[in-house]
Amino acid sequence: MKNFFSALFATFLVFFCLYCGKKGDILPPLVRFPQAIEEIRAVQKSDRIILTWINPTAYEDGSTLSSIELVEIWALEEKTGVEESSAKILAEEFEKVAKPLAVIPQDRFEDYTVQDGTDKRQMAYAYDLSGDFLSKKYTFGLRVKDRKRYSAFSVLVSVKPMVLPLPPTEVKAEVFADRIEITWKPPPASGDPSSSPDIKGYNVYRSVGEDVPQRLNSILLEEEKYGDRDFVFGQTYRYFVRASATEASPYLESEDSEAIEIFAKDTFAPEPPQGLVSVSGQDVVAISWDPNEEEDLAGYRVWRREEGTEEIGLLTPEPIKESVYNDRAAEKGKMYAYAVTAVDISGNESRISNIIIDGIRERK
Repeated sequence: MKNFFSALFATFLVFFCLYCGKKGDILPPLVRFPQAIEEIRAVQKSDRIILTWINPTAYEDGSTLSSIELVEIWALEEKTGVEESSAKILAEEFEKVAKPLAVIPQDRFEDYTVQDGTDKRQMAYAYDLSGDFLSKKYTFGLRVKDRKRYSAFSVLVSVKPMVLPLPPTEVKAEVFADRIEITWKPPPASGDPSSSPDIKGYNVYRSVGEDVPQRLNSILLEEEKYGDRDFVFGQTYRYFVRASATEASPYLESEDSEAIEIFAKDTFAPEPPQGLVSVSGQDVVAISWDPNEEEDLAGYRVWRREEGTEEIGLLTPEPIKESVYNDRAAEKGKMYAYAVTAVDISGNESRISNIIIDGIRERK
């Protein structure tokens, strides 16, 4: 048995010496390319095409992209009416037929970064149209570069420019109890009817303070008015309107109209309380009424006038929250006229409620 284990151990040493330290095949270094830009849009606005996109944050293998050194913008300008290549061939041959339009280095990214109301860092570039641009189609592609390598081109986006409307005029805003109503006039007609664009509708935009303007209407507006019901009294709002030459998003819009700024001041009193009733006891006159439904209600004021006099007294200098009041200061044997008003948080007071007459009667 001892000889058996000795032989086994010797065999193990032979195999260990043969394979210990043997190197595997030499593998090529890992080559990583940045992901292509996926979120990209191109929309005409007046005599410009606005490109917007979001830079990738990963390599093609999914690992984190630590840094982007630059963004390249390429453009292909084609005459419309000429037979065009298919989108697939155009994408494959884009670098051969297109031309570099702009290079944005990393140290200038902030100059092209815009806020879009989300946490994503969206970038934008404005391409100025010139010459006979109405007879052309413009196709754009973007790519990024890390320290060594370029990404593939983004999805290609194309725009065929058209004549866009002028902005609406005479924009006005008025505060109502339940809305801020914005009205405007259609854009002036062009001197040349043949070149006047067809206006499909309007979009209304609103901003508060330094916030990015947001479109308020979910569908294109056909009338020259809009009621903004999602507002708060005591806030200042800024509105502008754009005319659109298309019926659906992405809208081909005019420039912004002149902006109108308005302070939503609450000057609207609550409705007068309803259903005022009273019950008198031995030493109290209890009055109650139906609660008001205004969201900004601060409370109620209870008024009393002794019958036969003209002097009206306020029983609740501070508005009360409850829709009931017990008058324990009423004198026996006297009759009183009671009424209630409602007050909101802005100090607006309603008209007087219905009047009831009651009092503590003396017992015989």
